[in-house]
Amino acid sequence: MHVFSIGDTNFEVDVATSRISLAAHANGMREINIRIEADDEVFMRLTEDDDAPWSWALYPPSFLLQGLLVAGTEAAPVQMLAVDADDCECSLYMMEYRDVADLCLVELSAQRLVMTGKVDFFGKSLPFAIDMPRAS
Repeated sequence: MHVFSIGDTNFEVDVATSRISLAAHANGMREINIRIEADDEVFMRLTEDDDAPWSWALYPPSFLLQGLLVAGTEAAPVQMLAVDADDCECSLYMMEYRDVADLCLVELSAQRLVMTGKVDFFGKSLPFAIDMPRAS
């Protein structure tokens, strides 16, 4: 399963439009850039009822992390890395950009991406998670 959850809702991941890149730098660091898009069909099902919790949203959520520098080779997995928001650009977009807190890159390997964190919606901090296989 391709999880992109906010609170108790799994919007799922649109694998076709989501992107993950790692670029090696000459100084031994590598730059991580991640853009995860929620599945539009799942979003439409979740919001078709006017009483649905997310019915106010017009578009599915997307997650963005850009410019995170970590040590190591391009092929080495990253595990259990607490991401400081001052070290990169990071946000979750759902009708507006929302700040992400307590972001943890649980795993980024050739096989899998797993991230967890919290995001603010109208003054309420909700957990979010992304969990998706990378290898086919």
